[in-house]
Amino acid sequence: MNGLLIVLALFLGAVLLMQYLTVRRARRSEGRPAPDTSAVDGEAHADSRRVYYFYSPQCGPCRATTQLADRLRPEHRNLIKVNVFEAPELAQGFGIMATPSFVLVVDGEIRQVRLGGQGERQVLAMLLGEE
Repeated sequence: MNGLLIVLALFLGAVLLMQYLTVRRARRSEGRPAPDTSAVDGEAHADSRRVYYFYSPQCGPCRATTQLADRLRPEHRNLIKVNVFEAPELAQGFGIMATPSFVLVVDGEIRQVRLGGQGERQVLAMLLGEE
């Protein structure tokens, strides 16, 4: 029984460590120059404020968040969806290790990274500069 508890504690510790390292890496990206995004920017290339939504089609939480992004995109061309399987180099350039993730870029600099699904209010705040 003690062996099972030790294995369970080690597993839980490893999961928590991985979560911590993912968040830490995301926070370290803030303040750095954004990689070249010209391949995905489309109409938003001239906007100084852009929000990149990184998702994976296989990700459960991404499905709900993608519906939100799809609903907001017609009114906010500066919300750019990026499938991590179609643009792995871009995701790597931003340091994306988990999906869904939102990255705010202002004047070519990564200003904010948010991991996990976000509500409409949080996404709109990033898009409109109310973060």
